[in-house]
Amino acid sequence: MSMKFEIQTFETLPSTNSYLTELTKKNAKPWTVIYAKNQTNGKGYAGNVWKVEKEQNLTFSFYLKTSLDFRELIFLNEWITVTLAQFLSRYLTDIHVKWPNDIIASDKKICGILTESYKSNQAMHSIIGIGLNVNQIDFNAMPRASSLKLLTDKTFDLETLLHDLMTAFCEQYNVIDNGNFLEIHEAYQAKLYKKNEWADFVVDGVQCKGCIKKSDEQGQLWVAFEDGNIRAFQHKEIQLIY
Repeated sequence: MSMKFEIQTFETLPSTNSYLTELTKKNAKPWTVIYAKNQTNGKGYAGNVWKVEKEQNLTFSFYLKTSLDFRELIFLNEWITVTLAQFLSRYLTDIHVKWPNDIIASDKKICGILTESYKSNQAMHSIIGIGLNVNQIDFNAMPRASSLKLLTDKTFDLETLLHDLMTAFCEQYNVIDNGNFLEIHEAYQAKLYKKNEWADFVVDGVQCKGCIKKSDEQGQLWVAFEDGNIRAFQHKEIQLIY
């Protein structure tokens, strides 16, 4: 089944996710894409704020209407991150997914994702917000951030890149639509940043050494520690230092 997206471009919006959420309540079509050249109050995962330079990056949201239930949304998140990672592999070699949903290139964050979902009329409505660092080169306030331009030494046309990325989502949509959750989950594990590597973490305010073993199908991260203990964590219960 061929998917068709429609991009609506705005010079400035406070938040593409908030704008698109309101549209979905007024019968917006699935695969509507809201792209803001300048996003003034972008939302990040778990209440964080996503700040970017205007007209240098991709800040956009798109709308999916599915038959998923709430416990299956973990696979939607994994599908989004894996599809993004695979797309960015066209331009970069060292691409990983930092649990739960950041894209890391050469040990720097280049992309964040925020998915907000609600159920109505027996359907799941998901608004997928993506912030991708593209042509910005100054990240003095964010030492762990980078961009496509910094990593490739090339300048990208933002609208072309957005069109190509949405085409990739459309081409891969059958994987989530058909419920191929095991395939999605295994692809996510293969991209998981610092998996089976010793790394520094902060747990309960204390820095320690740990080794990521996996993320599970409930979205928890399993980490082994030097004392032999293995623990499962929800988001915000553990911080990876990188």
